[in-house]
Amino acid sequence: MLDRINAAMREGDFATALATARELVAAEPANADAWHLLGIAAMATGESAAAREALDRAVGLDPEQAAFHATRAALDMTEGKPTDGLREALSLNPNTLSAYILQVHAALARGDLPEARRRLRLAQRVDAGHPQVSMAEGYVADASGDRDLALRCFTAAATARPNMASAQLALGLAYLQRQTWAFAEQALSNALRLDPSRPRIALRGLVEAQRRQDDRAGALKSLDELVERFPAELDAIVLRADLRLQSGDRDGAIADLEHVLARQPRYIAALRRMALLLAGDGRAPDARALIDKALADAPADRDTWQLRMNLCGPLGESPVDVLQQWHAADPGSADCMELMADFHRSRGDIAQAAAWAERALAVDGNLFHSNMIMLEVEQARDLDLALVRADRLLVQQTDVQRQRQVLAWAGLALDQAGRHAEATLCWKNMLQRVSRQSPLVPPPSVAPADQVPEGTIEATLVWAPVGVRGEAVLMAAKQQLGNRLDLGRASVVAAGDGFGLVRFPPGDPRAGSAERWAQAVTAAGLDPATLVDWMPHLDPYTLAALRGARVLCLLADPRDALLNWFVFGSLQNYLPSPDPVAAADWLARTLDAVADHRDAHPDRVVFARLDGDAAEAAAAIEQALGLPQPLPGLHGRGARLPSGHWRHYREGFAEAFERLAPVAARLGYPAA
Repeated sequence: MLDRINAAMREGDFATALATARELVAAEPANADAWHLLGIAAMATGESAAAREALDRAVGLDPEQAAFHATRAALDMTEGKPTDGLREALSLNPNTLSAYILQVHAALARGDLPEARRRLRLAQRVDAGHPQVSMAEGYVADASGDRDLALRCFTAAATARPNMASAQLALGLAYLQRQTWAFAEQALSNALRLDPSRPRIALRGLVEAQRRQDDRAGALKSLDELVERFPAELDAIVLRADLRLQSGDRDGAIADLEHVLARQPRYIAALRRMALLLAGDGRAPDARALIDKALADAPADRDTWQLRMNLCGPLGESPVDVLQQWHAADPGSADCMELMADFHRSRGDIAQAAAWAERALAVDGNLFHSNMIMLEVEQARDLDLALVRADRLLVQQTDVQRQRQVLAWAGLALDQAGRHAEATLCWKNMLQRVSRQSPLVPPPSVAPADQVPEGTIEATLVWAPVGVRGEAVLMAAKQQLGNRLDLGRASVVAAGDGFGLVRFPPGDPRAGSAERWAQAVTAAGLDPATLVDWMPHLDPYTLAALRGARVLCLLADPRDALLNWFVFGSLQNYLPSPDPVAAADWLARTLDAVADHRDAHPDRVVFARLDGDAAEAAAAIEQALGLPQPLPGLHGRGARLPSGHWRHYREGFAEAFERLAPVAARLGYPAA
């Protein structure tokens, strides 16, 4: 019967394993192995009390079995109890693999990555090919920031043991991180099928994967189970309300929101949605009354006041009036003062903005936006004094994105003062500061035209390199073309057709193809022959996969584009490499691919230089896109450095600009 129990657990059938183990211990109460397996099966089905009783019996019957101590230690750790079981297991048998695996996870839970790596090496010495070792290696890799290695490890574990629920769960969560939703859904569905406890993290992940694929029915079904099993998950109920609204079930959505607000009247997500529903029904007074009721119970609640501020438009209120009410209710609120400062700054009243910023900083000297306002004020009076504040902000701020913002400002301030060498140092420092939590994504590889699927398209592709401010052109064209111009890829990390912000290598089943592109366009109700599709990235593979398309390229001098990318970012939200030369090399290879395509298909590629003759560029764009009206202009209000400004930095970024010189010449710009 031990074999039957083990076989059932290998298949993920823990209910059968548990029932069989109970039969065996009833027949053989002195069988320590049976009690041990009963404990494992009970743990898997969430019966912690039964598991502890069984494992205690197993250890009592055979205290020399290291594996029994390791399993009981795992139960202790699951329940948050201190344990000496791992030490005891390893003292009995130094090759107890499960003990090392548990030590890896314990070290990761403490944030002790070096210790986790050390314990992983010990586990690998015992059995490097064991699926649990692959899992542990994957978790260590993920904690180290190597998500590609983590995915490979989880895939290896799930391949070696397809019925191991934990491997499927880890694989599904790894796919979620990569935003490959279909693969995530498959793995998480497998995990839930194999784990009778139906863990919350798997259900939440499945909801996200289904929602991201626009599978509302599937996501609602998963949410129903999640809410039933975990009724305290109020954010899941709010998400269900959102999906019900999208599906036309307004009554169900309102019932969900009312349920949440009955349990927690200041639950901001539910409060926001309910207020918007009421305002949308023309019941703005009722919406204000709902928020005022929440504020009456907690007049100094920051989140509720910020919600009131965010809803000024729908509720027909003046932002400054709401801020004044907030200030009257909570005169010491630094957050209110800072928002007042931001409000006046947005209106161009720098004096009032500075006055409120100073008041806010008197309460909390670390307020970021108030400090940034004071930097602007001090820059006009005394740049060196402002730079001292900037240095202090860098020390105060732990958020890397804010550190980058401060260094970008400092570089621009020095640039405006003609102190270009110092500006270079600021921007290079900024590039070095990278966070795993960054909202930016690394640029994709410049993929060769290898293993390209068959197929052609007739659409027009529009592209602008990183650092080229094409927003004004795109938005003006959108007003004229409507749905014919698709700008949706700007917010899609991994598009279903393979041409999103993130790409997959040639030969990967997720790599883009003309067939999948056409399917996605048709599914959206658009005409593939007349569509104008904004592409975040072009490379030899993309241009070959979408062969036949007309291509409009919005260009600027590559060296200016590189500098603007560093300082102001890009339409694609691509994160530049910390190494300016590596960033320049990537940009050069991208531009060379486009230039090669132009040379091979001069009748299908249009270059519009936004930094050249404005009338000539506008005419080229209008003709390429078939615009019925002239463009109002090529540049909007987005920040950018003046054309040719790169020459001030030819020494500071000499190697990077040298890498871009040849392709700049190919595009018609002077080499120096």
